Amino acid sequence: MSRSKSSQHLEEKHMTEEKEYIFKRDFRSSMRLNFNHYLMREVVGYLTHPDLPITRPDLRVADIGTGTGIWACELATKLDKSARVDAFDISDAQYPAPAFRPETVHFYVHNGFEDYPAEFQGQYDIVHARFLMCSVDDSNVGLLLRGFLSLVKPGGHLQWFEPLPRSTKVVSSGPDTPNAASERLVQIWHKLDPLGKYSWVEDLKGLCERAGLEDVSQWRHGMPNHLRPLWAQSSLASTADVLPEVDMWSTTEGGLTAKFIEDLQQEIARGVAVDTPFQCVIGRKPDVAGSSMS
Repeated sequence: MSRSKSSQHLEEKHMTEEKEYIFKRDFRSSMRLNFNHYLMREVVGYLTHPDLPITRPDLRVADIGTGTGIWACELATKLDKSARVDAFDISDAQYPAPAFRPETVHFYVHNGFEDYPAEFQGQYDIVHARFLMCSVDDSNVGLLLRGFLSLVKPGGHLQWFEPLPRSTKVVSSGPDTPNAASERLVQIWHKLDPLGKYSWVEDLKGLCERAGLEDVSQWRHGMPNHLRPLWAQSSLASTADVLPEVDMWSTTEGGLTAKFIEDLQQEIARGVAVDTPFQCVIGRKPDVAGSSMS
């Protein structure tokens, strides 16, 4: 796929966000994203689900909401030299320097709520997205999914990872171990309404089916016990990262304050963890033209 003026435009223009991104984009946030990438890969055991064919020559993959680009760059090292991975995000602030990018990975700046240029539409064997929940809610997820499906070629696949916030629970080393801060964090996960409505995450499989994807499957992944400290550290880093941005929770009593972070850290040290499982949903775009996705 050659680069036209429209793809050059994507690389140079930052578009207005549909929903404000609540996390930072500094080096600490990049470390957290990269940490989560390797942790998730360890838990699930794959970058692309084993059911997805990736050995065909000239494979085309799109990574949406690429962040630091770590998934796209690592996948490119596993694919045939003829493959191409295109990575998209609304900001290039966390992209790796060109010197550190595999030759077959190409980065673009694009708002996923806006139409993709024609040169990208219907070009990809696999479109991948993960952990977009904090940037998407019930009101605009349909628009985002429509953009995803516009990229998938007939017979191609969508792979999408998201957490399952309503399944969040406290895992404790003992019934008498203090866990008040962790229980409070669980309630925040259960009711994220101050940041938007997130029913779509719990119904991601159904959302994909209603959009016209076929052979839609969902896999739930929990954290193995020996990795719970790592997931707890990631959750702690996320909470600390978002703390300055979420004014409605930053109250003197019971909110996302610095004391709350300290309490969480102490509980983690005593063997308490907040466990949030996540899901992988994959589906195939029909081969026949004229489906609901066209």
